[in-house]
Amino acid sequence: MATGSNDMPDHRKRNTFTSYVAPMAGDVRATADTNEWCLPSDLRDVHLATPRMLSGEQIVASAPAYMYSPIAPMEGSGNSNSSNSSSSTSNSINTSIGNGNGNGNNSSSSSGGANGQRYSRGGHKEATFGLLSVTNFKLAFVPLHGGQSAQSAPLASDLYQGNNFLGRNEVTLNNIDQIYTIAEQGRAASALQAARMAGTSSRRKKLEPAKQHNLNGRIVALHIICKNFRLLKFAFQQQDSKLSGASDYGKLIASALARFAYPMRHDLSFAYSYQEPYYSTLVGVSMYASKNDWARELIRCGATEWQVVSASSVPLLQNRLHASKYTLPPHFVIPKCCEVDRFLQLSLAFCDSRAAFWVYSYGSSAASLVRLAELQPSSQQDTKLENIMLELVRKCDERKQLKLIQLTDQLPSTQDVQRAYHKLRRLCTPETPEKFMLQDDKYLALLEKTNWLLYVSLCLRQASEAAATLRASVTCVLQESNGRDLCCVISSLTQLLLDPHFRTIDGFQSLVQKEWVALEHPFQRRLGHVYVSNSEQAADSEQSPIFLLYLDCVWQLLQQFPDEFEFSQTYLTTLWDACFMPIFDTFQFDSQAQRARAVSEGRLVLRPVWDWGEQFSEKDKMFFTNPLYQRQRGDLAASQNYRRSLAVGGQHKLLSTTGAGGPLATSSPSRYTINPQLFATQSTVPQDRYLQPSHRILDLSVWDQCYYRWLPVLDIRGGGQPQVDLFYRLMLSNIAKAQRCIDLQSFEDLPDAFYEAMGEQRPSQQSLRDQDQRQQEEPVEYVDGVERRRKTDPSAGGGASTANGLNVVNGGPMQLSTLSSFFPFGSPIAGDAPHELYDILSGSTELLLDTSSILDKSSIV
Repeated sequence: MATGSNDMPDHRKRNTFTSYVAPMAGDVRATADTNEWCLPSDLRDVHLATPRMLSGEQIVASAPAYMYSPIAPMEGSGNSNSSNSSSSTSNSINTSIGNGNGNGNNSSSSSGGANGQRYSRGGHKEATFGLLSVTNFKLAFVPLHGGQSAQSAPLASDLYQGNNFLGRNEVTLNNIDQIYTIAEQGRAASALQAARMAGTSSRRKKLEPAKQHNLNGRIVALHIICKNFRLLKFAFQQQDSKLSGASDYGKLIASALARFAYPMRHDLSFAYSYQEPYYSTLVGVSMYASKNDWARELIRCGATEWQVVSASSVPLLQNRLHASKYTLPPHFVIPKCCEVDRFLQLSLAFCDSRAAFWVYSYGSSAASLVRLAELQPSSQQDTKLENIMLELVRKCDERKQLKLIQLTDQLPSTQDVQRAYHKLRRLCTPETPEKFMLQDDKYLALLEKTNWLLYVSLCLRQASEAAATLRASVTCVLQESNGRDLCCVISSLTQLLLDPHFRTIDGFQSLVQKEWVALEHPFQRRLGHVYVSNSEQAADSEQSPIFLLYLDCVWQLLQQFPDEFEFSQTYLTTLWDACFMPIFDTFQFDSQAQRARAVSEGRLVLRPVWDWGEQFSEKDKMFFTNPLYQRQRGDLAASQNYRRSLAVGGQHKLLSTTGAGGPLATSSPSRYTINPQLFATQSTVPQDRYLQPSHRILDLSVWDQCYYRWLPVLDIRGGGQPQVDLFYRLMLSNIAKAQRCIDLQSFEDLPDAFYEAMGEQRPSQQSLRDQDQRQQEEPVEYVDGVERRRKTDPSAGGGASTANGLNVVNGGPMQLSTLSSFFPFGSPIAGDAPHELYDILSGSTELLLDTSSILDKSSIV
């Protein structure tokens, strides 16, 4: 690891690792007389709390710190007593820490708090002591509990989502959006008090990216706002300069974040340092990285008037002199009636060379969905070239009809989306309880002023209009400034409304891969993975969470049609978090050319984010499935070919064309390339499974799991959609168990719901063995050649107090365990979500994924 030099130029210092040494054991030399942060003796070895490191990860800076909750428990009287509650809370905190082991405060001792933690009233943990570290990959906080690292202590419940690369108190540097420093407000003020008053303090200063920062004064706290709506607040230990040499831990962490959280080049990302080999286990997702992937989609949609063009096979695009004029993807679909060279010549008149690109066809007439950019500013006075391009698209329509939808005039700009996103995030990340209460009093008015739901409504309306156009057998052309932002949103939503294949997990991932990755949405600029160094305004104008707007629209559809989508809201929330995981390349680049250069020059190891097994365990991936999803009976037989197979299914047959002189000799398809002309032209997309959503604002909701999951004060135990999902998962688990018992003619594993409905207790193991012995002695009866035994009702026996996530209270009816309303996110509490829920998850997932399920064996629809 390189070490920064004092005589090194400033522009070299910004992107250079600097070696910071974490405090050694026993280095906390302050006493109660000189330091208000007097630590117990068993908490002074903070160097033991090192974060879990990945291959190629290096620690940049480390410092002891307190991590505290953004929102303390609310008083019933509202915010009128906020100042008194703040002072009383701080007094109890100082009393607790001053006693060393934290037993001086009743709330701390009554809540069973570990040493080194600070508590407010009601036993709520306000602050936790630990080691805060900045690496070249993440910001990590490792709490200390009783002198031990939290990594060695089991979590209250491991049913909450865990990530193989990130801990619960860790965020990637890509996820950090804004950093605020809180300067010291006098020697008498405590660090936590200064941090609480940061909302109204003039000493709260924002660290701007791409700027040199002179951090003057002692920093007592940091506020870090993440792009996924998470607010992290840290307070730092203050030390007397006479004893410790003026060690300013807050300035140490702030300097490291200012250098590494805002990279100026993409090759400074941790993805280039993480060189672990990747072995793909991805099945069922079409990556649209080859000509064959696009050809299969043409065949599936029955689009016979379009052709796939590969840039590698076009001589003009291989000429370096001419190739620099184009910004085309490696593979794209153009009208068959136009020669490739002519199309490329026309595309120069459009922004980013984005002329008419086919993305989808629908119906028996194969009405097409086409994406088109606007003309270059120099060509906007003469629309002749645009008319020529539209006429080429019209020729591909069977009825020679076309509808042009101007998205630029109907939808917000990227800057409008960015402003709405910032307003929404400020509403969802209040820094203090007082600010939370003020926002809560006028929440609906503040939500309306963000315009976020308005933009969601406009996107759903335009997608509904485009879907209705295709259902009317009319080709629809979506036109936008560059054809790479809101075109992605409306095109993807339109296909979701029309095609049930894209509502499955594999289909949805293929859709994102086609519309967003293969056709090159500028993720790097829109998500702020790289910051422009020349001006702050340029960086702000480029950033815009267009993909989050799309995911919110999909979530709205999921709420309106809960049985039409195979994935859950947890899957959508996880997908948004995955946008800031630099290890996976899916959402890290603006174009395929950037990705190719990163592989060849930067030795980047490509990892698609769709291989969820790299990040999550099987337990976590179970939460991605929607228990309300109902696969249609007609889809069950062909579900493997329809959802899983990357090859062309058996339903596509070769054409047997004949001419006047007899059968025409058809050339066999290439071994490596699929020719769509050799396959059946009929579309296999069902035409009776389309959706018609409500797009009025009053019909929309706030995506609470994604936006509010980091606010514990809004958590409702046993409420919200997760509890409903748990109930349905339990039903599916019981169905799967009952079906298995019927198939095996063994009733030992009947679900508890059966015994509850029968008013009986589960038989003991001895009675079950006696029952099996009696069944073996009974004569065997054959019905239609099938062996049948007499079915004996289970006898009464001993029962269990808890099973399958159900709690039996005083012999009464079984009750579901309570979950967080943000489950599987949020903060787990000991006692909820018991391990028996694994049985529910595995049983329900088995029924969801098994194509030969009970729904196909019985009359249940």
